[in-house]
Amino acid sequence: MPPAVGNPRFGRLRRHPVLSLLAALVILTGLVFGGRWGYDRLFPPSLTCGTGMTATGTPLACAGVNIDSGPFTDHEPARMRELEHMVKSANDAVKGPYTSVVLMLDLSPVSDVDTLTYDSLYPNIEGALTAVWRANNTAAYGSTPAIKLYLANMGSQYASWDHTVAELKEQMSAERISAVVGLGQSTEQTRRAAAAISAQLHIPVIGSTVTGDSMNLDPADPTGKKQIVDMFRVSPTNADSVVAANQYVSNLKPAVTSLAVVADSVTGDDYTQTLAEAAKTRFKTPNRTVTVLPYTSPSDLPAGSGRQDYLVQQFNLMHANLCQAAPSVVYFAGRGRDLGAFVENWVQGAPCGIPQLHILAGDDASESIRDKGVLNGIASGRVTVAYTALASPDEWGKDCPGSDAKHNYDQFWAAFTGRPDPCTGQPLTADKEVATLTFDPADLGSGQAMLTHDAAVAAISAGRRDAVGLKNPGLETGILHQFYCAQMLPGASGWLSFRTDGTPAGKPTPVVQLGPDGSTRTIALTWPDGTPNLSLPQRGGKGAPGC
Repeated sequence: MPPAVGNPRFGRLRRHPVLSLLAALVILTGLVFGGRWGYDRLFPPSLTCGTGMTATGTPLACAGVNIDSGPFTDHEPARMRELEHMVKSANDAVKGPYTSVVLMLDLSPVSDVDTLTYDSLYPNIEGALTAVWRANNTAAYGSTPAIKLYLANMGSQYASWDHTVAELKEQMSAERISAVVGLGQSTEQTRRAAAAISAQLHIPVIGSTVTGDSMNLDPADPTGKKQIVDMFRVSPTNADSVVAANQYVSNLKPAVTSLAVVADSVTGDDYTQTLAEAAKTRFKTPNRTVTVLPYTSPSDLPAGSGRQDYLVQQFNLMHANLCQAAPSVVYFAGRGRDLGAFVENWVQGAPCGIPQLHILAGDDASESIRDKGVLNGIASGRVTVAYTALASPDEWGKDCPGSDAKHNYDQFWAAFTGRPDPCTGQPLTADKEVATLTFDPADLGSGQAMLTHDAAVAAISAGRRDAVGLKNPGLETGILHQFYCAQMLPGASGWLSFRTDGTPAGKPTPVVQLGPDGSTRTIALTWPDGTPNLSLPQRGGKGAPGC
């Protein structure tokens, strides 16, 4: 038997200890990094959240107050990251005394689960950034203290609202948080969040697009009548929106003698519930038949479960009853994200002698301005879609100088776009060292930038008049109540005047027509309070309607 032959390379390694050590290190390094690579592939690391936030929910997202302006998810769109960087840059530029406003929303929406999208979120953040830029760089809303903005995430379907409120309480003193704005949609979760902020932090909560009639009522009150003390909003209620819709419908020619209300009966959604209830009664007239066609949207769907398919099934079954009613107008009392399924079913369903269906919806239809089902339906000529918007960029017309309300909007538009005032041709600030904003005017189409700007303006105006500096909780709520009647604040969406229950007085409701390309056009400007409110009152005048 021949002797075993050793590998000459290993012999050389034994004769050279240094070389042997280096080889061992190379092998060990490969095992370590290769093992880590494999482990990370098999067990991805959890989402890392910055100060004021914790990873929670499915899929995982950072909920809480975003002190560091980091990402809320590990798959955020580039535009969301850009806006977060803008927030951080603006905050870093603040020197000296300041107070902070928090924009609180669902900032990590899940596709086909949430009835909002990232595209619909961006204008809200842009509007808040515009209010802060004006406060810090122009004389529009005073000068001191400086203002910081923080974004706070309640998570998909607002499910982490309680955690976010806890983080607000934790960060309130260190970051000098004086108000919360936004809230987002009128749901039970957002109402509980508003009530908790009022009860625990005693600072104003100012809803930007919160329209549900009972959103300012304390959910813990067994009588259902106790108001949330510190809650305000800059948007008309659903009842006001239906009044506006009825004003519009009543002026149509030929007269609308048959109207159908497509009503979502899902529980826990204050927007759809109160919108449907108002529509069922307020559209009734002696010469008009009102037919109610109910459906039920899903209240809790996991990611990827198909909200669209769920709704198409119901609207398909509704088709025959809708044909039987043969309405002149359909009032869609549901979420805007559900409108696409309704339109798609109508356009693709069996024809029944109605050449064109005229659809009128509530303000949440602004969520559908990029919905392909809606836009394709409009392009087909089978439907028209209009909705009562909470604000619209062309609601004040184009004449110069126009009303005082238009002047207020033009100042906002100039700050939002970084361009000169469209009527005066003048820039908003002479300080060339201040970088201007450059947001796209197209982002104003939904009106949400205008409303979030106005909510932030109200918060900033109250915060700057609080000389005590948050040492007396509740003081800023008292200040907000003084913005009433003749003492109105100039807003982009109209003059801001608050009733005793925190709802706005004298606000207009534009009726907006949606085009096949997603463009919007104001076709009527209605005033639910009955009287136009375009200017500050002259001496001896009454002020805002409803005073």
